Amino acid sequence: MQILAISLYGKNGQRRDITFKPSSVNIITGASRRGKTSLIHIVEYCLGASECMVAAGHIRQTVDWYAVLLQFPECQVFIARAAPLPSHKAASVCHMLVEKTVLLPSKTNLTNSTNIDSVVSFLTQKVGVPEHVTEVPDGQTRHPVTIGFRHSRYYLFQSQTEIANNEILFHQQARDRVPQNIKDTLPYFIGAAEEDRLSEVERLRSLKQNRMRLVKQIKEIESLKGDGLQKGYSLLSEAAKLGLYSSKELIPNDEALLVHLESISRWSPSLDTEVDDGQDPFVILEAENKRLQNQKRALKIRLREAQEYTSSESGFESAVNDQIYRLQSVGLFKKFDAVSEICPVCDSPHEGTSKFQEIMKSSLADLSGKLQNVGRTKPRISGYVSQLLQEQSEINNQLQRVKQSIGKIRSQENEDDQRDDLNTLRAKVAGRCSLYLESVDWADDSENLEARLGLLEEEISVLSEKLDPEALKEKLNAQLNCISEDITLWAQELGLGYSNHRIRLDASKLTVVADTPDGPVTLDKMGSAENWMGYHVVTYLALAKWFIARSRPVGRFIFFDQPSQVYFPSDKSESGDLSEIEKDEDRIAVKKLFEWIFKIVHQLFPDLQVIITDHADIDEPWYQNAIRDNKWRGEHALIPKSWYEASKEQSGSDEK
Repeated sequence: MQILAISLYGKNGQRRDITFKPSSVNIITGASRRGKTSLIHIVEYCLGASECMVAAGHIRQTVDWYAVLLQFPECQVFIARAAPLPSHKAASVCHMLVEKTVLLPSKTNLTNSTNIDSVVSFLTQKVGVPEHVTEVPDGQTRHPVTIGFRHSRYYLFQSQTEIANNEILFHQQARDRVPQNIKDTLPYFIGAAEEDRLSEVERLRSLKQNRMRLVKQIKEIESLKGDGLQKGYSLLSEAAKLGLYSSKELIPNDEALLVHLESISRWSPSLDTEVDDGQDPFVILEAENKRLQNQKRALKIRLREAQEYTSSESGFESAVNDQIYRLQSVGLFKKFDAVSEICPVCDSPHEGTSKFQEIMKSSLADLSGKLQNVGRTKPRISGYVSQLLQEQSEINNQLQRVKQSIGKIRSQENEDDQRDDLNTLRAKVAGRCSLYLESVDWADDSENLEARLGLLEEEISVLSEKLDPEALKEKLNAQLNCISEDITLWAQELGLGYSNHRIRLDASKLTVVADTPDGPVTLDKMGSAENWMGYHVVTYLALAKWFIARSRPVGRFIFFDQPSQVYFPSDKSESGDLSEIEKDEDRIAVKKLFEWIFKIVHQLFPDLQVIITDHADIDEPWYQNAIRDNKWRGEHALIPKSWYEASKEQSGSDEK
C-alpha cells in the first residue's frame, strides 16, 4: 500500500490535490505554518484515526472532506472522510471507491456510502492482517488485543514532535496504552508469531478444558468408589443418623444395601403441613404490641399530669390549714363570737364596730371556703387517678399476653428452621445416594476415561512446547537482532553517536540501545538531537526493509515530518537553502541524511515509498526532482489563499 494523492474538498466546492510518486522519495518543502505537518494528520484521519488532529485555522475553516488515494498491487482505493463538525473530534461518514484505476471524484459525487469502521475493516483485510489476538501472560490482568490495520500505523509515521524525541521511538508512543499495544503487536508484525498461532492457542485452550473435565470425572468416580461398597455403607450409616433409615441392621448384605440406598435416594420432605394464605399472625401481634405500647405511653402522661395536680392541691390545703392554726393559736375565734365591743388585742372596751374584727372574720371565712372547695375536689381527683392506674394495669396485662404469644411464635419458627435444616441434610444424603447408585458400574468407564486422558496429555504437551512463550520470545529476539544489524550499519554510514558499538532494537523498552563495554546506553542517553533524529530514521527504514523481505502486512510507505529541524531551525530560515545553516558540518549532515534516504529507497525499489515534509530546500537535481507540488512559500500553501479569503468575505456577508 502506497499513497498516490492527498485531496481536500473545500466548502466552496473546489478540490485541492497533492500527488505523489510511488516507489520513490517524495518531498514537500516550504516555510513554516503552510500546512506541511497537517498532511500526516490528514492521512491518518482517512486511515481510521479516532480523532482528527488537524490544527485549528484555515484548514478546519475551509475543508468539508479529507481524502487519500492508495495504490495496491491489483487496484486503487479512494477513501474520503467528512471533516468533524465544530466541537467534535471526528466524523464517521466516509465515501470509498475500489477500482483498477480511480478518477478523483468531485465534491458533488461524495456521499455517505460507508463509515470509518468499515473502511478500517476493509484495509485490515486488504493489507493481509488475519484474525489474530495477542496473548496475555499468566498473572497479568490486561485484556488481549485483536490486531488490525490500525496497529500497523505505529511503523508508518514520524511526526515533527516524534522524529527527534529522545524519550519515544514509535508513532503515538507517548499516548496512554499505546506502548503496551506496540509491545503486544510487534511480535506479530515482525513475524515471530506465526499466522496460525491464534488457532493453535485456541486449540490448546480447548484441549486443557477437556483435560480438566476428564480429571474431574475420574476423581468423582474414584471418590464414589472408595474401597468396594464401603462408601455405600458409610452413606447408610449417615442416613440412619438423620432418620432416613430405621432398621437396626447397619451392615446388610451388598444387595440389601443397594435396595436401601435406592429407597433413601427417593426421599422427599413431608408436605403435610398446610400453608396458611392469611395474614401472618406474627405481623398482627407485632402491630397489636405497638398499639398497646402507644396507649401505655399516652396513659403514663395522663397519670403523671393527674398526680402533679393532686400534689399541688395537697400543698395548697396544707398552706391554708397552717393559716387557720395560727389564728386558732391566739384564741380569736371565741372572742369574736362572744364580745364584740372588746378589742381582741388589748381587751379594752371600745365604741363602735371594730374594723380589725371584721377583717379577721372575713379572712377566716375565706380560708374555710377554700378548704371546703379543696375537700370537694379531692375525691374526684383521687377517683380519676385510680381509674388511670386501673387502665395501666389492664394494658400491662394485655402487653404481657401479646409478648407471650410473640415468644411462642418465635419458638415455633426456630423449631421450623431446625426442621428445615434437618430436611436439607436429609436431601443432601439422598442426593449423594442417588449419585452413588449411578456410579456403581464404574470399572469400564474409569478405564476408558484414563486412556483418553493419557492421549490428551500427550497432545497438550506437544502443542504447549510449540507455543511456549519463551520460544516465542527467543524467536522475536533473534529477528530483532537481524534488524539491529541494519540499524548498526546504517548508523555508522550516517556517523551517529555510539554507532561504533552494536545498536539493537529493544522491544521491551521500545527504544534503541547501544551495547558498550561500560554497559547499555539507551536512546535518551545518546546526547544530541542529531542522534535522536538519526536513530528514528534508520530504525524505521530497517523495520521497513524487514517488513518487505518477510512480506509482513504493513503499508509500504513511511511519512517523515521535518527531519532536518535539528540542523535547520525553521524560525531562522526564509528560503530553506542550506546556506542559511551556520555550521559547515551541519550543512554536510543535512545533505548526507537526504542522500542516504534516497539510496535506501532505491535499494528497496519498488517496494518502499518515503514522503518527507521539510523546511529544507537543497539545490541539487536529485532533490529538486523529488519535490511534489509547488514549494510552499510566498503565495503557495496547502490551502489556497483564495479559499480562506472567500470564506472571510462570506462570513462577513452572513454577519451583515
